[in-house]
Amino acid sequence: MARAALIVVDVQRDFCDGGALAAADTGSMLAPLKECIEAARKAGAVIVYTRDWHPENHSSFEANGGPWPVHCVAETEGAELMPPLRALADDLMIHKGLGVDGAGYSGFERTGLDEHLRKLGVGRIAVSGIATEYCVRATALDGLKAGFETVLLTDLIRPVQPGLTPGVVEELEGAGARGILAGEWLKAI
Repeated sequence: MARAALIVVDVQRDFCDGGALAAADTGSMLAPLKECIEAARKAGAVIVYTRDWHPENHSSFEANGGPWPVHCVAETEGAELMPPLRALADDLMIHKGLGVDGAGYSGFERTGLDEHLRKLGVGRIAVSGIATEYCVRATALDGLKAGFETVLLTDLIRPVQPGLTPGVVEELEGAGARGILAGEWLKAI
């Protein structure tokens, strides 16, 4: 069976409670997500963290005509992983949205993530994190397009607009992903 990877999408200070562009109820996700990461690591899964890592003049910022407030500017506190999450030396850290243009929603978009995962023997991915209807969605869809067996950890995702979550889960399942709870996924790796 192919190796598994847990992709933790954008659990950064600016996207968590009190941040510049906070998703809904992120505080309740942090401890369970940390436990899932630790259990997945012990089971031999690859741990991948994605982070928005924008230049100060990123096109998505309102000041530059985009839809979002300034968030996750490279090398700032807002772009750091939200405690208690902490990447270890063997984990992959993927920076996205590096260029001035383009949304940079997907962890696979111009990052080489698919190549990194294949080199590590990964064939199955589980997607968790923030925000369900943007970066989580795009990462899961691109994982499917890249040929990875993809699951969405439905208890470890948080949206900006909670009402959109059921539709996103339905869309991802229709595209071939499977929505499951983290505990079920951990039993399968």
